[in-house]
Amino acid sequence: PEEVQSALLRRHLLELTQSFMIPLERYMATLMPLHKNISPYKAAPTPWPFNPEAFIASLDKSGPQLTTGIKGNWEGLYRRFFRSPNFIGWYNTRYKAMNEKLQVLQLEALSEADLRRWVADKQEVEVVDMLIKIRCKLNDCRTRNVRLSDTVYRRLQRRMEEIVLTLPEDLRSVL
Repeated sequence: PEEVQSALLRRHLLELTQSFMIPLERYMATLMPLHKNISPYKAAPTPWPFNPEAFIASLDKSGPQLTTGIKGNWEGLYRRFFRSPNFIGWYNTRYKAMNEKLQVLQLEALSEADLRRWVADKQEVEVVDMLIKIRCKLNDCRTRNVRLSDTVYRRLQRRMEEIVLTLPEDLRSVL
């Protein structure tokens, strides 16, 4: 029947698509900086840039030929994909998601940091700068609908209140 053929064709195309995309997703994961490189006191790191040649070199060990029995010119297919608008859209979406994840991880680290101790040897301008950066990051998360847990948000609010209390009275009223 036609419905069965249609379902079989959809399943086959889904499996091919997954076999094609899994190596790309695996490679994209290698572009993420390590968690240990995320500091609460520095800007969030950015993902490494996509390198088509490095990806192609990884195909021998993790290419689609390992998950599908179909033989073919996978390298050529990927190279054509890299030049297509579909790749650009996919990559931009993945890169944005990776950046957002790094921002969230950096905010989580900041929410867990002992900012009172950090403030102890800082100039007022550095403390105010940190406050402004935290506020900007929180506003940025809100405007871009980045998922930040309520716990992290509340912790950051408390950290900002703690920081404000370390400042002189005249400066507190402005902030």
